[in-house]
Amino acid sequence: MKPCSQSVMQFVPIIFAVLCALALPIYVAGSKILCFHASPVRSHVMIGQALMRGLAERGHEVTMVSSYKVSSPLPAKYREVVIPAEDRISKLVKGFLVKPTNQWKLMPELFFGTMSAANSTLNDPQFLALKSEQFDVVIVGLFMPDFMLGLGAHFGAPTVALFSAGLSSITADLVGNPLGVAVVPHMIMGKVSQMDFRNRLRNFLIYLMEKLSGPVASYYQRKYYEWNFPSGRYPSYDDVRKNVSLVLLNTHFSAHTPRPYLQNVIEVGGLQIKPEPDPLPEDIRQWLDGAEHGVIYFCLGSSLKSTDIPMEKLKIFVKTLAQLKQRVLWKWEGSGLPDQPANVMTKNWLPQSDVLGHRNVVLFISHGGLGGMAEARYNGVPVLGIPIYAEQAGNVRAAVVEGWALEVDYHTMTRAMFTQTVDRLLNEPQFRTKIRQISQVYRDRPQTALELACYWVEYVIRYRGAPQLHYPAADLNIWQKNSVDVIVFIAAVTYLVVKIISWTTGQLKRMLFGRRVEKQKTN
Repeated sequence: MKPCSQSVMQFVPIIFAVLCALALPIYVAGSKILCFHASPVRSHVMIGQALMRGLAERGHEVTMVSSYKVSSPLPAKYREVVIPAEDRISKLVKGFLVKPTNQWKLMPELFFGTMSAANSTLNDPQFLALKSEQFDVVIVGLFMPDFMLGLGAHFGAPTVALFSAGLSSITADLVGNPLGVAVVPHMIMGKVSQMDFRNRLRNFLIYLMEKLSGPVASYYQRKYYEWNFPSGRYPSYDDVRKNVSLVLLNTHFSAHTPRPYLQNVIEVGGLQIKPEPDPLPEDIRQWLDGAEHGVIYFCLGSSLKSTDIPMEKLKIFVKTLAQLKQRVLWKWEGSGLPDQPANVMTKNWLPQSDVLGHRNVVLFISHGGLGGMAEARYNGVPVLGIPIYAEQAGNVRAAVVEGWALEVDYHTMTRAMFTQTVDRLLNEPQFRTKIRQISQVYRDRPQTALELACYWVEYVIRYRGAPQLHYPAADLNIWQKNSVDVIVFIAAVTYLVVKIISWTTGQLKRMLFGRRVEKQKTN
Protein backbone atom coordinates (compact mmCIF):
# COMPACT_ATOMS: atom_id res chain seq x y z
CA MET A 1 0.00 0.00 0.00
CA LYS A 2 1.30 3.46 -0.87
CA PRO A 3 2.20 5.85 1.98
CA CYS A 4 -0.46 8.29 0.80
CA SER A 5 -3.12 5.60 1.00
CA GLN A 6 -1.91 4.62 4.47
CA SER A 7 -2.20 8.18 5.72
CA VAL A 8 -5.73 8.45 4.36
CA MET A 9 -6.70 5.21 6.06
CA GLN A 10 -5.51 6.62 9.38
CA PHE A 11 -8.19 9.28 9.15
CA VAL A 12 -11.04 6.85 8.40
CA PRO A 13 -11.88 6.17 12.07
CA ILE A 14 -11.83 9.90 12.80
CA ILE A 15 -14.09 10.66 9.83
CA PHE A 16 -16.45 7.87 10.90
CA ALA A 17 -16.58 9.23 14.45
CA VAL A 18 -17.36 12.73 13.21
CA LEU A 19 -20.14 11.41 10.95
CA CYS A 20 -21.59 9.45 13.86
CA ALA A 21 -21.50 12.56 16.04
CA LEU A 22 -23.31 14.55 13.35
CA ALA A 23 -25.91 11.81 12.97
CA LEU A 24 -26.43 11.48 16.74
CA PRO A 25 -29.49 13.77 16.90
CA ILE A 26 -31.16 11.62 14.25
CA TYR A 27 -30.29 8.22 15.71
CA VAL A 28 -32.35 7.43 18.83
CA ALA A 29 -32.68 3.63 18.84
CA GLY A 30 -31.66 2.26 22.20
CA SER A 31 -32.81 5.29 24.17
CA LYS A 32 -33.82 4.76 27.79
CA ILE A 33 -37.48 5.66 28.38
CA LEU A 34 -39.42 5.80 31.64
CA CYS A 35 -43.22 5.77 31.82
CA PHE A 36 -44.72 6.60 35.21
CA HIS A 37 -48.46 5.85 35.25
CA ALA A 38 -49.94 5.81 38.74
CA SER A 39 -53.60 5.92 37.67
CA PRO A 40 -55.80 3.47 39.62
CA VAL A 41 -57.86 2.87 36.46
CA ARG A 42 -56.57 -0.14 34.56
CA SER A 43 -57.90 0.96 31.16
CA HIS A 44 -55.88 4.19 31.50
CA VAL A 45 -52.69 2.30 32.27
CA MET A 46 -53.22 0.02 29.27
CA ILE A 47 -52.69 3.04 27.01
CA GLY A 48 -49.25 3.60 28.51
CA GLN A 49 -48.43 -0.11 28.38
CA ALA A 50 -49.28 -0.23 24.67
CA LEU A 51 -47.04 2.77 23.95
CA MET A 52 -44.13 1.32 25.91
CA ARG A 53 -44.50 -2.04 24.20
CA GLY A 54 -44.33 -0.28 20.83
CA LEU A 55 -41.23 1.67 21.85
CA ALA A 56 -39.54 -1.51 23.15
CA GLU A 57 -40.23 -3.26 19.85
CA ARG A 58 -38.49 -0.33 18.10
CA GLY A 59 -35.31 -1.05 20.04
CA HIS A 60 -35.62 1.24 23.08
CA GLU A 61 -35.00 0.21 26.69
CA VAL A 62 -38.30 0.99 28.40
CA THR A 63 -39.34 0.94 32.04
CA MET A 64 -43.07 0.91 32.80
CA VAL A 65 -44.09 1.85 36.37
CA SER A 66 -47.76 1.21 37.13
CA SER A 67 -50.23 -0.60 39.36
CA TYR A 68 -51.05 -3.33 36.85
CA LYS A 69 -49.11 -6.17 35.34
CA VAL A 70 -49.18 -6.78 31.59
CA SER A 71 -50.95 -10.07 30.93
CA SER A 72 -49.33 -10.92 27.58
CA PRO A 73 -45.63 -11.78 26.96
CA LEU A 74 -43.32 -8.76 27.06
CA PRO A 75 -40.65 -7.68 24.56
CA ALA A 76 -37.04 -8.24 25.56
CA LYS A 77 -36.32 -4.58 26.37
CA TYR A 78 -39.52 -3.99 28.37
CA ARG A 79 -38.94 -3.71 32.12
CA GLU A 80 -42.08 -3.84 34.23
CA VAL A 81 -42.22 -2.34 37.74
CA VAL A 82 -45.57 -3.16 39.31
CA ILE A 83 -46.47 -1.21 42.46
CA PRO A 84 -49.96 -2.31 43.57
CA ALA A 85 -52.31 0.45 44.63
CA GLU A 86 -55.64 0.41 46.39
CA ASP A 87 -58.49 0.23 43.88
CA ARG A 88 -60.24 3.37 45.11
CA ILE A 89 -62.12 3.91 41.86
CA SER A 90 -64.04 0.63 42.01
CA LYS A 91 -65.06 1.36 45.60
CA LEU A 92 -66.22 4.87 44.71
CA VAL A 93 -68.23 3.93 41.61
CA LYS A 94 -69.80 0.82 43.13
CA GLY A 95 -72.60 2.98 44.49
CA PHE A 96 -73.44 4.21 40.97
CA LEU A 97 -74.77 0.73 40.17
CA VAL A 98 -77.08 0.77 43.19
CA LYS A 99 -78.77 4.17 42.94
CA PRO A 100 -78.42 7.46 41.07
CA THR A 101 -75.55 9.42 42.60
CA ASN A 102 -74.31 12.95 42.11
CA GLN A 103 -70.84 12.14 40.80
CA TRP A 104 -69.67 15.73 41.26
CA LYS A 105 -69.88 15.27 45.03
CA LEU A 106 -67.39 12.42 44.76
CA MET A 107 -64.86 14.42 42.73
CA PRO A 108 -62.94 15.75 45.78
CA GLU A 109 -62.63 12.24 47.21
CA LEU A 110 -61.52 10.93 43.83
CA PHE A 111 -59.00 13.76 43.42
CA PHE A 112 -57.42 13.31 46.84
CA GLY A 113 -57.45 9.53 46.45
CA THR A 114 -55.58 9.63 43.14
CA MET A 115 -53.06 12.16 44.54
CA SER A 116 -52.39 9.88 47.48
CA ALA A 117 -51.97 6.87 45.17
CA ALA A 118 -49.49 8.74 42.96
CA ASN A 119 -47.55 9.91 46.02
CA SER A 120 -47.38 6.35 47.38
CA THR A 121 -46.03 5.10 44.06
CA LEU A 122 -43.41 7.85 43.97
CA ASN A 123 -42.19 6.83 47.42
CA ASP A 124 -42.35 3.08 47.02
CA PRO A 125 -38.94 1.36 47.47
CA GLN A 126 -39.21 -0.18 43.99
CA PHE A 127 -39.50 3.25 42.39
CA LEU A 128 -36.95 4.91 44.68
CA ALA A 129 -34.44 2.36 43.40
CA LEU A 130 -34.93 3.75 39.89
CA LYS A 131 -34.23 7.38 40.83
CA SER A 132 -30.46 6.96 40.48
CA GLU A 133 -30.78 5.83 36.86
CA GLN A 134 -30.66 8.02 33.75
CA PHE A 135 -33.46 8.30 31.18
CA ASP A 136 -33.64 10.12 27.85
CA VAL A 137 -37.33 10.97 28.20
CA VAL A 138 -39.98 10.64 30.90
CA ILE A 139 -43.58 9.86 29.96
CA VAL A 140 -46.07 10.74 32.70
CA GLY A 141 -49.53 9.21 32.51
CA LEU A 142 -52.07 11.78 33.69
CA PHE A 143 -55.51 11.18 35.16
CA MET A 144 -56.28 13.94 37.66
CA PRO A 145 -53.07 14.96 39.51
CA ASP A 146 -50.02 16.17 37.60
CA PHE A 147 -47.43 16.94 40.31
CA MET A 148 -45.50 13.88 39.06
CA LEU A 149 -44.34 16.02 36.13
CA GLY A 150 -41.42 16.88 38.42
CA LEU A 151 -39.89 13.55 37.38
CA GLY A 152 -38.67 15.18 34.18
CA ALA A 153 -36.69 17.70 36.23
CA HIS A 154 -35.35 14.94 38.50
CA PHE A 155 -33.96 12.91 35.61
CA GLY A 156 -32.97 15.99 33.60
CA ALA A 157 -35.03 14.64 30.71
CA PRO A 158 -37.79 15.98 28.45
CA THR A 159 -41.32 15.32 29.70
CA VAL A 160 -44.19 13.83 27.69
CA ALA A 161 -47.73 13.94 29.11
CA LEU A 162 -49.90 10.97 28.16
CA PHE A 163 -53.59 11.65 28.80
CA SER A 164 -56.11 8.82 28.54
CA ALA A 165 -58.89 11.11 27.25
CA GLY A 166 -59.29 14.23 25.12
CA LEU A 167 -58.10 17.79 25.54
CA SER A 168 -59.26 19.52 28.71
CA SER A 169 -58.17 22.59 30.65
CA ILE A 170 -55.70 20.38 32.53
CA THR A 171 -53.78 19.27 29.45
CA ALA A 172 -54.33 22.42 27.40
CA ASP A 173 -52.71 24.60 30.07
CA LEU A 174 -49.52 22.52 30.00
CA VAL A 175 -48.64 23.77 26.50
CA GLY A 176 -50.98 26.74 26.03
CA ASN A 177 -53.30 25.03 23.54
CA PRO A 178 -56.49 27.04 22.81
CA LEU A 179 -59.69 25.43 24.08
CA GLY A 180 -62.21 26.78 21.56
CA VAL A 181 -64.91 26.98 24.22
CA ALA A 182 -67.45 28.58 21.85
CA VAL A 183 -67.28 25.80 19.25
CA VAL A 184 -65.73 22.64 20.75
CA PRO A 185 -67.88 20.72 23.27
CA HIS A 186 -66.20 19.50 26.42
CA MET A 187 -65.53 15.75 26.59
CA ILE A 188 -68.27 15.46 29.23
CA MET A 189 -70.81 16.64 26.62
CA GLY A 190 -69.62 14.29 23.90
CA LYS A 191 -70.21 15.00 20.23
CA VAL A 192 -72.88 17.70 19.84
CA SER A 193 -74.68 18.02 16.52
CA GLN A 194 -75.04 21.80 16.87
CA MET A 195 -73.42 24.26 19.24
CA ASP A 196 -76.47 26.46 19.64
CA PHE A 197 -76.79 29.00 22.45
CA ARG A 198 -77.95 26.42 25.01
CA ASN A 199 -75.02 24.10 24.31
CA ARG A 200 -72.53 26.97 24.21
CA LEU A 201 -73.82 28.17 27.58
CA ARG A 202 -73.54 24.69 29.05
CA ASN A 203 -70.08 24.28 27.56
CA PHE A 204 -68.94 27.62 28.95
CA LEU A 205 -70.13 26.71 32.46
CA ILE A 206 -68.31 23.34 32.36
CA TYR A 207 -65.05 24.97 31.30
CA LEU A 208 -65.57 27.75 33.85
CA MET A 209 -65.96 25.13 36.58
CA GLU A 210 -62.69 23.53 35.44
CA LYS A 211 -60.91 26.87 35.44
CA LEU A 212 -62.19 27.83 38.89
CA SER A 213 -61.26 24.46 40.38
CA GLY A 214 -57.78 24.63 38.83
CA PRO A 215 -56.22 26.97 41.46
CA VAL A 216 -57.72 24.86 44.26
CA ALA A 217 -56.27 21.67 42.76
CA SER A 218 -52.90 23.39 42.25
CA TYR A 219 -52.86 24.51 45.91
CA TYR A 220 -53.07 20.92 47.18
CA GLN A 221 -50.83 19.49 44.47
CA ARG A 222 -48.11 22.02 45.23
CA LYS A 223 -47.76 20.46 48.70
CA TYR A 224 -47.24 17.00 47.20
CA TYR A 225 -44.84 18.43 44.64
CA GLU A 226 -42.71 20.26 47.20
CA TRP A 227 -42.57 17.16 49.38
CA ASN A 228 -41.23 15.03 46.51
CA PHE A 229 -39.32 17.75 44.64
CA PRO A 230 -38.09 20.25 47.26
CA SER A 231 -37.22 23.80 46.25
CA GLY A 232 -33.54 24.54 45.86
CA ARG A 233 -32.95 21.23 44.11
CA TYR A 234 -35.84 21.38 41.66
CA PRO A 235 -37.74 24.01 39.64
CA SER A 236 -41.09 25.20 41.00
CA TYR A 237 -44.33 23.32 40.38
CA ASP A 238 -45.51 26.04 38.00
CA ASP A 239 -42.26 25.88 36.02
CA VAL A 240 -42.34 22.11 35.46
CA ARG A 241 -45.94 22.38 34.24
CA LYS A 242 -44.73 24.85 31.61
CA ASN A 243 -41.87 22.60 30.56
CA VAL A 244 -43.87 19.75 28.98
CA SER A 245 -42.48 18.96 25.53
CA LEU A 246 -45.35 16.88 24.17
CA VAL A 247 -48.96 15.98 24.98
CA LEU A 248 -50.45 12.73 23.64
CA LEU A 249 -54.27 12.50 23.66
CA ASN A 250 -56.34 9.34 23.39
CA THR A 251 -58.74 10.79 20.81
CA HIS A 252 -59.21 11.02 17.05
CA PHE A 253 -60.86 13.88 15.18
CA SER A 254 -63.28 11.59 13.34
CA ALA A 255 -64.79 10.48 16.66
CA HIS A 256 -64.95 13.95 18.18
CA THR A 257 -65.40 17.54 17.09
CA PRO A 258 -62.44 18.83 15.02
CA ARG A 259 -60.47 21.46 16.94
CA PRO A 260 -57.23 23.45 16.69
CA TYR A 261 -54.12 21.76 18.04
CA LEU A 262 -50.57 22.97 18.52
CA GLN A 263 -47.77 21.02 16.89
CA ASN A 264 -46.87 19.38 20.21
CA VAL A 265 -50.40 18.13 20.95
CA ILE A 266 -50.93 14.86 19.10
CA GLU A 267 -54.08 12.76 18.82
CA VAL A 268 -53.28 9.05 19.15
CA GLY A 269 -56.78 7.69 19.72
CA GLY A 270 -56.90 3.90 19.60
CA LEU A 271 -53.29 3.58 20.73
CA GLN A 272 -54.08 0.31 22.49
CA ILE A 273 -55.76 -1.26 19.44
CA LYS A 274 -53.72 -3.77 17.48
CA PRO A 275 -54.05 -3.68 13.65
CA GLU A 276 -54.51 -7.45 13.82
CA PRO A 277 -56.00 -9.06 16.97
CA ASP A 278 -53.77 -11.36 18.98
CA PRO A 279 -54.80 -15.03 19.22
CA LEU A 280 -57.45 -15.52 21.90
CA PRO A 281 -57.22 -18.11 24.72
CA GLU A 282 -58.30 -21.45 23.29
CA ASP A 283 -61.57 -21.81 25.21
CA ILE A 284 -62.69 -18.30 24.26
CA ARG A 285 -61.65 -18.81 20.64
CA GLN A 286 -63.68 -22.01 20.38
CA TRP A 287 -66.70 -20.34 22.00
CA LEU A 288 -66.59 -17.45 19.53
CA ASP A 289 -65.78 -19.58 16.49
CA GLY A 290 -68.72 -21.88 17.21
CA ALA A 291 -71.29 -19.09 17.48
CA GLU A 292 -73.49 -19.77 14.46
CA HIS A 293 -75.66 -16.69 15.05
CA GLY A 294 -72.96 -14.39 16.38
CA VAL A 295 -71.73 -13.23 19.78
CA ILE A 296 -72.74 -10.44 22.14
CA TYR A 297 -69.89 -9.08 24.25
CA PHE A 298 -70.95 -7.68 27.66
CA CYS A 299 -68.47 -5.59 29.65
CA LEU A 300 -68.79 -2.64 32.07
CA GLY A 301 -65.10 -1.72 31.94
CA SER A 302 -62.20 -2.11 34.32
CA SER A 303 -63.54 -0.12 37.29
CA LEU A 304 -67.23 -1.04 37.30
CA LYS A 305 -67.85 -4.65 38.23
CA SER A 306 -70.79 -6.69 36.95
CA THR A 307 -70.84 -8.49 40.30
CA ASP A 308 -71.94 -5.20 41.92
CA ILE A 309 -75.11 -4.98 39.81
CA PRO A 310 -78.18 -5.31 42.10
CA MET A 311 -80.16 -8.51 41.63
CA GLU A 312 -83.26 -6.83 40.15
CA LYS A 313 -81.11 -5.26 37.40
CA LEU A 314 -79.07 -8.40 36.90
CA LYS A 315 -82.24 -10.42 36.26
CA ILE A 316 -83.19 -8.03 33.44
CA PHE A 317 -79.87 -8.68 31.72
CA VAL A 318 -79.79 -12.43 32.31
CA LYS A 319 -83.40 -13.20 31.31
CA THR A 320 -83.20 -11.14 28.12
CA LEU A 321 -79.85 -12.58 27.00
CA ALA A 322 -80.95 -16.14 27.84
CA GLN A 323 -83.70 -15.97 25.22
CA LEU A 324 -81.39 -14.97 22.37
CA LYS A 325 -79.95 -17.33 19.78
CA GLN A 326 -76.64 -15.48 19.97
CA ARG A 327 -73.91 -16.51 22.38
CA VAL A 328 -72.84 -14.07 25.10
CA LEU A 329 -69.32 -13.46 26.39
CA TRP A 330 -69.59 -11.61 29.71
CA LYS A 331 -66.86 -10.02 31.83
CA TRP A 332 -67.99 -11.29 35.23
CA GLU A 333 -65.63 -10.84 38.16
CA GLY A 334 -67.15 -13.49 40.44
CA SER A 335 -66.98 -17.27 40.56
CA GLY A 336 -70.28 -17.78 38.77
CA LEU A 337 -73.20 -15.84 37.30
CA PRO A 338 -76.48 -16.55 39.17
CA ASP A 339 -78.80 -18.66 37.01
CA GLN A 340 -76.21 -18.56 34.23
CA PRO A 341 -77.86 -19.45 30.89
CA ALA A 342 -76.35 -22.07 28.61
CA ASN A 343 -75.55 -19.47 25.94
CA VAL A 344 -73.43 -17.33 28.32
CA MET A 345 -69.70 -17.68 29.03
CA THR A 346 -68.16 -15.59 31.84
CA LYS A 347 -64.55 -14.60 32.46
CA ASN A 348 -62.90 -12.45 35.16
CA TRP A 349 -60.83 -10.54 32.60
CA LEU A 350 -60.91 -10.46 28.81
CA PRO A 351 -58.61 -9.09 26.10
CA GLN A 352 -61.32 -6.70 24.95
CA SER A 353 -59.72 -5.36 21.78
CA ASP A 354 -58.97 -8.88 20.57
CA VAL A 355 -62.52 -10.04 21.40
CA LEU A 356 -64.12 -7.14 19.52
CA GLY A 357 -61.85 -7.93 16.58
CA HIS A 358 -63.37 -11.42 16.22
CA ARG A 359 -65.50 -11.79 13.09
CA ASN A 360 -68.49 -13.25 14.99
CA VAL A 361 -69.01 -10.42 17.50
CA VAL A 362 -72.21 -8.63 16.46
CA LEU A 363 -72.98 -6.42 19.48
CA PHE A 364 -71.11 -4.79 22.34
CA ILE A 365 -73.06 -4.01 25.55
CA SER A 366 -70.90 -1.36 27.18
CA HIS A 367 -70.83 1.34 29.85
CA GLY A 368 -69.45 3.70 27.20
CA GLY A 369 -65.83 4.10 28.33
CA LEU A 370 -63.60 5.93 25.87
CA GLY A 371 -61.30 2.97 25.26
CA GLY A 372 -64.09 0.47 24.63
CA MET A 373 -65.96 2.85 22.33
CA ALA A 374 -62.77 3.38 20.31
CA GLU A 375 -62.26 -0.38 20.02
CA ALA A 376 -65.86 -0.88 18.90
CA ARG A 377 -65.47 1.93 16.36
CA TYR A 378 -62.24 0.45 15.01
CA ASN A 379 -63.64 -3.09 14.72
CA GLY A 380 -67.05 -2.07 13.34
CA VAL A 381 -69.23 -3.38 16.19
CA PRO A 382 -72.57 -1.68 17.11
CA VAL A 383 -72.95 -0.66 20.76
CA LEU A 384 -75.75 -0.79 23.29
CA GLY A 385 -74.61 1.91 25.70
CA ILE A 386 -75.49 1.88 29.39
CA PRO A 387 -73.54 4.88 30.74
CA ILE A 388 -72.97 5.01 34.48
CA TYR A 389 -70.68 7.95 35.33
CA ALA A 390 -68.06 10.47 34.13
CA GLU A 391 -67.87 11.13 30.39
CA GLN A 392 -69.55 7.83 29.46
CA ALA A 393 -72.92 9.44 28.71
CA GLY A 394 -71.24 11.86 26.30
CA ASN A 395 -69.38 9.02 24.57
CA VAL A 396 -72.57 6.99 24.11
CA ARG A 397 -74.65 9.95 22.92
CA ALA A 398 -71.98 10.76 20.33
CA ALA A 399 -72.31 7.22 18.94
CA VAL A 400 -76.11 7.49 19.00
CA VAL A 401 -75.92 10.77 17.04
CA GLU A 402 -73.64 9.07 14.52
CA GLY A 403 -76.15 6.25 14.11
CA TRP A 404 -74.28 3.12 15.25
CA ALA A 405 -75.44 2.83 18.87
CA LEU A 406 -78.50 3.00 21.10
CA GLU A 407 -78.67 4.06 24.74
CA VAL A 408 -80.57 2.64 27.70
CA ASP A 409 -80.81 4.51 30.98
CA TYR A 410 -79.49 2.15 33.64
CA HIS A 411 -81.61 3.41 36.54
CA THR A 412 -84.97 3.54 34.69
CA MET A 413 -84.38 0.45 32.55
CA THR A 414 -87.07 -2.24 32.38
CA ARG A 415 -86.81 -5.67 30.85
CA ALA A 416 -89.06 -4.65 27.96
CA MET A 417 -86.93 -1.59 27.27
CA PHE A 418 -83.68 -3.56 27.34
CA THR A 419 -85.08 -6.40 25.22
CA GLN A 420 -86.45 -4.03 22.59
CA THR A 421 -83.13 -2.18 22.31
CA VAL A 422 -81.14 -5.40 21.95
CA ASP A 423 -83.54 -6.65 19.27
CA ARG A 424 -83.23 -3.43 17.27
CA LEU A 425 -79.44 -3.51 17.28
CA LEU A 426 -79.34 -7.18 16.29
CA ASN A 427 -82.05 -7.13 13.61
CA GLU A 428 -82.01 -3.67 12.03
CA PRO A 429 -79.15 -3.60 9.49
CA GLN A 430 -78.63 0.17 9.44
CA PHE A 431 -76.57 0.07 12.66
CA ARG A 432 -74.02 -2.37 11.26
CA THR A 433 -73.94 -0.58 7.92
CA LYS A 434 -73.26 2.74 9.63
CA ILE A 435 -70.53 1.46 11.92
CA ARG A 436 -68.73 -0.14 8.98
CA GLN A 437 -68.62 3.24 7.26
CA ILE A 438 -67.45 4.96 10.45
CA SER A 439 -64.86 2.26 11.08
CA GLN A 440 -63.38 2.86 7.63
CA VAL A 441 -63.03 6.59 8.38
CA TYR A 442 -61.51 5.88 11.82
CA ARG A 443 -58.95 3.47 10.36
CA ASP A 444 -58.00 5.74 7.45
CA ARG A 445 -54.70 7.17 8.71
CA PRO A 446 -51.24 7.58 7.18
CA GLN A 447 -49.83 5.50 10.05
CA THR A 448 -51.21 3.68 13.07
CA ALA A 449 -51.81 5.54 16.33
CA LEU A 450 -48.94 3.60 17.92
CA GLU A 451 -46.53 4.48 15.11
CA LEU A 452 -47.53 8.14 15.38
CA ALA A 453 -47.04 8.20 19.16
CA CYS A 454 -43.65 6.47 18.89
CA TYR A 455 -42.52 8.90 16.20
CA TRP A 456 -43.25 11.95 18.35
CA VAL A 457 -41.67 10.48 21.48
CA GLU A 458 -38.55 9.78 19.42
CA TYR A 459 -38.75 13.31 17.97
CA VAL A 460 -38.63 14.75 21.49
CA ILE A 461 -35.62 12.53 22.27
CA ARG A 462 -33.84 13.48 19.04
CA TYR A 463 -34.08 17.20 19.71
CA ARG A 464 -33.67 17.01 23.48
CA GLY A 465 -37.12 18.27 24.38
CA ALA A 466 -37.84 19.85 20.98
CA PRO A 467 -37.90 23.49 22.18
CA GLN A 468 -38.91 24.46 18.63
CA LEU A 469 -42.38 23.13 19.47
CA HIS A 470 -42.83 25.36 22.52
CA TYR A 471 -45.76 27.77 22.17
CA PRO A 472 -45.06 31.12 23.92
CA ALA A 473 -48.64 31.34 25.19
CA ALA A 474 -47.81 28.55 27.64
CA ASP A 475 -45.73 31.12 29.55
CA LEU A 476 -48.54 33.68 29.82
CA ASN A 477 -51.32 33.95 32.38
CA ILE A 478 -55.00 33.96 31.44
CA TRP A 479 -55.13 37.78 31.27
CA GLN A 480 -52.11 38.03 29.01
CA LYS A 481 -53.22 35.15 26.77
CA ASN A 482 -56.53 36.87 26.10
CA SER A 483 -54.94 40.34 25.77
CA VAL A 484 -57.00 41.61 28.70
CA ASP A 485 -54.05 43.69 29.89
CA VAL A 486 -53.63 45.17 26.41
CA ILE A 487 -57.35 45.94 26.13
CA VAL A 488 -57.35 47.60 29.58
CA PHE A 489 -54.27 49.62 28.64
CA ILE A 490 -55.80 50.80 25.34
CA ALA A 491 -59.07 51.64 27.11
CA ALA A 492 -57.22 53.59 29.80
CA VAL A 493 -55.13 55.50 27.26
CA THR A 494 -58.22 56.22 25.15
CA TYR A 495 -60.09 57.43 28.21
CA LEU A 496 -57.16 59.63 29.22
CA VAL A 497 -56.80 61.10 25.71
CA VAL A 498 -60.54 61.81 25.55
CA LYS A 499 -60.43 63.46 28.97
CA ILE A 500 -57.43 65.58 27.95
CA ILE A 501 -59.08 66.63 24.68
CA SER A 502 -62.32 67.36 26.53
CA TRP A 503 -60.54 69.41 29.19
CA THR A 504 -58.45 71.29 26.59
CA THR A 505 -61.51 72.04 24.49
CA GLY A 506 -63.33 73.32 27.55
CA GLN A 507 -60.44 75.59 28.45
CA LEU A 508 -60.26 76.97 24.92
CA LYS A 509 -64.00 77.63 24.88
CA ARG A 510 -63.82 79.46 28.17
CA MET A 511 -60.88 81.52 26.98
CA LEU A 512 -62.46 82.48 23.62
CA PHE A 513 -66.06 82.92 24.62
CA GLY A 514 -65.15 84.40 27.96
CA ARG A 515 -63.35 87.31 26.27
CA ARG A 516 -66.32 87.95 23.95
CA VAL A 517 -68.65 88.16 26.89
CA GLU A 518 -66.33 90.59 28.68
CA LYS A 519 -66.15 92.80 25.54
CA GLN A 520 -69.91 92.78 25.20
CA LYS A 521 -70.30 93.82 28.85
CA THR A 522 -67.75 96.64 28.39
CA ASN A 523 -69.53 97.94 25.30
